[in-house]
Amino acid sequence: MFFILQEGVRTVDAAYVRPFMDLGAIRADSGAGSYIDLPKWTGNAIDSPPCQKAGLANIRFPIDLDIYNVQAQQDVYDLFAKTTKETPALNGSMLLFEGYSTQGVKAVDSKSTAFPFRSDNLLVSPVIIYKEDGAALGEKAAVLGESLRQILHRGNGRAYMHTYVNYAYGGETVENWYGAENWRQTKLKALKKKYDPHGRFNFYAPIA
Repeated sequence: MFFILQEGVRTVDAAYVRPFMDLGAIRADSGAGSYIDLPKWTGNAIDSPPCQKAGLANIRFPIDLDIYNVQAQQDVYDLFAKTTKETPALNGSMLLFEGYSTQGVKAVDSKSTAFPFRSDNLLVSPVIIYKEDGAALGEKAAVLGESLRQILHRGNGRAYMHTYVNYAYGGETVENWYGAENWRQTKLKALKKKYDPHGRFNFYAPIA
């Protein structure tokens, strides 16, 4: 499933749509609206299934990438298909491939801010969804998610993984979340102390 969104037009430029349509889409829908329509279009509205309390575990294993690696994509597909066939309880899972406009992010000198990953172009995240049914199933879910992420990481060829902190599973390091440079972490800690002097937001992925 693809969502191709373009700002300021009523019809997305064919140059962006045609390559996907040429693959022979089973179904294609189109429409125009405003910013507040985005959650509904992408299945993330308050009444959409992912936002309901349906008793499902929903864990993500994010990784930032600069390019798509075709072989890694194939390996991810093969492992995902094999594992969800072997363990049907995981077959509601999916992978998110998110690509956004990056001109504004890259226009800022990376050495001037605490944010470490301005060169990245893509956010990919295995999303493992299942109805909780004991520790064994939870372990299978975690192994699948991390294995998929490691395939993408190896395909990207970086020394350490870049991860999107808001999707974090919890097994990542501070360096994965906030960058490995000491000066950058020092800058971020100073900002954290300035804007959260009492540590009220230390409950999730804390930098300090």
